[in-house]
Amino acid sequence: MCQKLIKGKIDFETPSDEAICLHEAGHACAALLVGVVPALLEFTNDPSSPGIARNRISTTSEHQRKFVACGAYAVELSLFQANRLVDQAGHLISERDFIQIAVGHNAAHDKHRFFGADLAKNGVWPAKFDTQFMSYGLDVSKKLPMDLVYSLAEALLNERRIECERIRDIARLHLPADVTDRLTCPKQNALSTVTPIWRKIWDRIKPDWFN
Repeated sequence: MCQKLIKGKIDFETPSDEAICLHEAGHACAALLVGVVPALLEFTNDPSSPGIARNRISTTSEHQRKFVACGAYAVELSLFQANRLVDQAGHLISERDFIQIAVGHNAAHDKHRFFGADLAKNGVWPAKFDTQFMSYGLDVSKKLPMDLVYSLAEALLNERRIECERIRDIARLHLPADVTDRLTCPKQNALSTVTPIWRKIWDRIKPDWFN
């Protein structure tokens, strides 16, 4: 069976499966860098789930929590800076649209996790919190090895579900042994985080600085 690879431009607006996989891979890669192996990355058909893909990553410190929460945005920022993100028509995403999608749509749940609480007012996140999240995410983007991100994303794209041992095996191909030797699989009851259904929630969570 031919394995799908993530190459060329990525439909960030729809979003494509490739964009969704890269989002989840960002969280997973960030987790691995702070010593946490995700228990699970998967696409889901669960009608009770608020998202179309989800991960299960358990963090035990504020640093881990914030770093992992920003992992997906960090990957999306790197892709945007590399001119890899396009709209449905194949046109490059503008900076305005990137912020709308990445921070407004995709990071709705991630910001909640980053700050440890839902700080939106009447469903709208104040601009100062978006700015803090984006600033932290910029720093994270400089630390994520994109070869590992792509390997994780392509595994999820092809297998639709990858668990701890598979994720750790992929990490061993890209990270130093002194890092991966310390990685252990978490218990099965770790809480899930969910990739939101992006456009369906935009009207509710649109930041106050976006008109």
